[in-house]
Amino acid sequence: MILCIETATKNCSVALVSKGVCIAHRSQFSDKYIHGERLHGFIKEIMDEANLSFEELSGVCVGKGPGSYTGLRIGVSAAKGICFASRKKLYSIPTLGCFDFNAIHKDFVLSVLDARRDEVYALKWKREGTSFVAIGIEHAEVVHTDSWPEWREKEVLVIGDAAQKVKELHGSPHWTYSQNSFPNALFMNQLISAGGMNEEDVAYFEPFYLKDFVAVKSKKNLL
Repeated sequence: MILCIETATKNCSVALVSKGVCIAHRSQFSDKYIHGERLHGFIKEIMDEANLSFEELSGVCVGKGPGSYTGLRIGVSAAKGICFASRKKLYSIPTLGCFDFNAIHKDFVLSVLDARRDEVYALKWKREGTSFVAIGIEHAEVVHTDSWPEWREKEVLVIGDAAQKVKELHGSPHWTYSQNSFPNALFMNQLISAGGMNEEDVAYFEPFYLKDFVAVKSKKNLL
């Protein structure tokens, strides 16, 4: 049994999976980033629902990013804390792979997450047999009409919370764009089953931010 945690976007989600089957799941989307308030409650709920203790887990798998700096810190900290306390293995999966690939009928997929302004975090996927494999690595892309030129004439499905941004700035007539799709721990099981889970060092693992954190000065008058 593996506990899955995904908190890199506005969607806070957890799941318990075993042998390709989801046993329990919780998720909540909020523009207010409620991860700090809801994550540990969600974990307790699904552990109670499955009547499991942390000691009975075979490991914890966390979405490693890229994504929200704060969201990633919360999710990874929770995963590491559970692994430290229960002496379990820590695994990670790219957040850009935490989508429902089983429901996709295209052969080429571009998963994208918002990175502010005209930029997105992106990862390309290609169908091989009954599953999808990543092509290349996660990258930050300033989107324009010449982005991903090698795929411009292909039938591509764009998924993720930045799909509409890509549609507006790229606009290939051959591409299909998803509506309101977010990474979810519920779908991490698909990559786990396909061997896409990486074991990490509990002590030294850090989220994959892709870009350096930049502090923004508040416009509010705090005096």
